[in-house]
Amino acid sequence: TALEYVGLLRATGPLEWVWRESADLAAIRFRFQEKADPGGYVVSLASKLQLYPPQYVVSAGYAYESFDADMIRWVLDRLDPAHVDITICSRSFAGKTTAVEPVYGTHYTVQEADPAVVAGWASSGARDKELAIIRPNPFIPTNFTMLPPPPAGPVPPGRVPPRTVVDSPGARLWYKQDWDFPGKNWVAKPKVVLLFQIIAPTASATCRAAVLTSLYTALYTDSLTLTTYDAQVAGMSFGLSGDADGLSLTFSGYNDKMNLLLTQVTDGLVACLRKGTQCGWANPDRFDTIKDELRRGLENSKKASPYSRVMESMGQLMMKRGWSAERLLYEVSLPSVTLDAVSEHVHDLFHKVYIEGLVHGNVPPAFARRSLATLQAALGSRPVADDARELQQVVRLASGLVFAEPHTNPDDLNHAIELYYQAPEQGIVMDVTASLIGEMAAEPCFNQLRTQEQLGYIVSCRSRPMAGSFPPAVNGFSVLIQSSFKDPRELDRSARSFVDGFVRNMSTMPEQMFEAHKQALLARIREKDTTMSDETGRLWGEIVKRRFAWDRQQQLEEALAPLNLEGVAAAARSMIDLTAHSLAVWVYGKDMQPPDDPALLEGGDSERRTRIHSIAAYKRAPPTYFPTRPPSSGTAAAL
Repeated sequence: TALEYVGLLRATGPLEWVWRESADLAAIRFRFQEKADPGGYVVSLASKLQLYPPQYVVSAGYAYESFDADMIRWVLDRLDPAHVDITICSRSFAGKTTAVEPVYGTHYTVQEADPAVVAGWASSGARDKELAIIRPNPFIPTNFTMLPPPPAGPVPPGRVPPRTVVDSPGARLWYKQDWDFPGKNWVAKPKVVLLFQIIAPTASATCRAAVLTSLYTALYTDSLTLTTYDAQVAGMSFGLSGDADGLSLTFSGYNDKMNLLLTQVTDGLVACLRKGTQCGWANPDRFDTIKDELRRGLENSKKASPYSRVMESMGQLMMKRGWSAERLLYEVSLPSVTLDAVSEHVHDLFHKVYIEGLVHGNVPPAFARRSLATLQAALGSRPVADDARELQQVVRLASGLVFAEPHTNPDDLNHAIELYYQAPEQGIVMDVTASLIGEMAAEPCFNQLRTQEQLGYIVSCRSRPMAGSFPPAVNGFSVLIQSSFKDPRELDRSARSFVDGFVRNMSTMPEQMFEAHKQALLARIREKDTTMSDETGRLWGEIVKRRFAWDRQQQLEEALAPLNLEGVAAAARSMIDLTAHSLAVWVYGKDMQPPDDPALLEGGDSERRTRIHSIAAYKRAPPTYFPTRPPSSGTAAAL
C-alpha cells in the first residue's frame, strides 16, 4: 500500500496548495513553539550544524522559501521500488536468520528482494480504492488574536486562582485565562486546554467494567483516526481514557479551531446508542483487533521489571479499585466480552454522570461554558448523586502486613521489595514533614543500601503520598529495592535495619545539616511553573483531588518554616511503626516461589506482621478505607 501511495503521488504531481499548507503549518510551529529543555535543545542545534550553516540552524527546519515543482518531481521520481529498503520483524524468523548483530546480539538476515517481485511493484497499475490525496486540513488556525489581560485585582497575577463558571448538580467547571505579566516564565500563546473528568459509577466498579471501559475508549479513539490525524498535524490533540472514577477527556491546541475539534469528537460518544443507530466506533473487525492489542499489552506488562511489579501490587493493595494484569487478562479472555457487551456497558456508563472540568488558556469564560454545554448535550446524561459516585479510596492500615508473590516473568533474575510505612496523621503539616523525612533519608539510604551493601542499582527512600478522590492525601515513607543479590526477605531485613537506625539516630543530626535539608526542600517547593502545561497540570491536580488548594506552595512553605529537628524526629518515630501501619510487598524473581507461611516471616516477625495471601481475598474482607467526603471548594467564585 505504501508503494501504491507513492505511485499515486507521482501520478498526481506537485500540488501548490499542499505545499502552501505545509509552509503555513511550519510557520505556525516555529512562531508558537513551546519552551524546550536547554540541554536537549543544545544537543539538537549541535546535530543540525552538520546539516545547515550556523545562521540557519534555528529556522532551517521550518523554512519553506518557495514552491519548486521541478524539485518535488525530482524527489518523487527517486521514490522507486528499486531503491526501497524493507525491514520485517517477526517471531516467525526465529532459527532462520544468518547473522548476529555484534553489540546487542540481535539475529537478522539481509537479502535482496526477488527482481520479479520488484518489477511487479513498479509496474502494478492497480491501487487501493481507499487511497487518495490528502484533503485541505480544516484544523489549521488562522486567528491568533490574544485576549486582553483581565482587570487587576487584589491578588497578584501569579497567584490568581481559577474560578468556577458553572456549578450545577451535574457539573462544575473551572476557568482561568492565560495572559502575560511581569515575572511569568512563559509567553501566553493563542492556545487553550480543556480537561474533563466524567465521573461515572460503573466505569471501573468491577474488573469486567474496567476492561469494557478500556475497550470502548480504544474503539472510540480508533474510530476518530482521520479527524484526530488532521488535528494533530495542525497542533491540536485529543485524549480519551478510563480512570479510577470514570473517564478522562482532554483537548489541547489553538483556540481558533478548538470548538471544531470538540464538536467532532463529542458528537459520536453516545448519541448513536440513544437513537438506536449503528455507532461509528462499533466496528466488529476493529473490535477483534483492539481486543487482541489489549490482550498483548497486558501480556507484555507481565514482563515488566520486578520493582515495577512491586509498585503495581502496592497500588492494588492500597487503593479500593485496581486490578492486576492477570485479573484483567482473565476478563479479556472471557467469551462474554463482546462488542455487544461493550455497547451495553457504554449505555449504562453515561446514564448518570458528574463532570468536573477545567478550561485554561486564551479564551473567555463564555467559551468555557459553551464547551461544557457541548459535552453535556452530546452525553445527554442525568446528574449522579454525591453519595452514588463510588470514588477511589485509600486503605487505612491498622497493622503490619506482608504480601509476597512470584514475578510474572520467570526469566527475570531480580527480586524486589517495597516497604511502606503509613503516616498516622493527615494534613499539610504531615505532608511537608513526610517530604522532609524523605529528603533527609535519601542520601544515607543510597549510601548504606546501594554503596555499602551493594544490593542493586535500584535503591530509593522517599516520602510516598497516596491520594484517593478527596483530600487530604495519605502520606507515608517508602523504601524500594531491586536486587539479584538478596531475596525479598533479606532485602526487607536490610530495609528495616536502615530505617530503624536512621530514625533512631535522626535526633543526633547536626543542626546545620538539618537546616540544609530544609532549604533543599524549600527550593523544591518554590519551583515555579515554566510553561502553561505546568500550570495546567498543577491546577488540574488540585481539582481531581478535590483539594482546591490553589496556594498550596505557600501553604507548604508556611508549614515547613517552624519545623525543628526534635519535632521531625518525633514524627518519624510515630510514622515508622512496623506493627501499627506498614505494608511490605515482596516479588520473587529467578523463577522462585515465596516460602510457605512458617518460613516466610521468621522469628518475632511473624508476631509483628500478618501475611496477605491474595489481593482479591484481602479486598473482599474488606479493609478499612479513608472516607471520601467532598469538601467545600472554598475559594471558588462565580464569574
